[in-house]
Amino acid sequence: MTAAWQVVYTELSASNIAYLFSGAHINLSTMQAGDHIDIRVRKRIVSGGAWVNHDQLGYDDVQPANHPSVEIKSIPDVYGVEIAMRQTAGALRNIECEFYAAKILGLT
Repeated sequence: MTAAWQVVYTELSASNIAYLFSGAHINLSTMQAGDHIDIRVRKRIVSGGAWVNHDQLGYDDVQPANHPSVEIKSIPDVYGVEIAMRQTAGALRNIECEFYAAKILGLT
């Protein structure tokens, strides 16, 4: 991790066809006391447009042993999805992430 926003996943569509970003799992089990990690999800609402915040949450300290990961649910999209993270407190951690994208193909 870094103190600045670090993009860990980006999906951009040049076809303007709706698809489903199927979600993500982010493992925060390496977090320790004094750590703070932010996770941000942004979307593009128009072709070539600016990124718009869809969701952003912060996580502090050791995560519960029975739920140490973050799940990002499915997001319908046309123009793009971006997931970024930053760590603003504590020793910098390596964070494991898994992302799922499922395109819906249509006629053009």
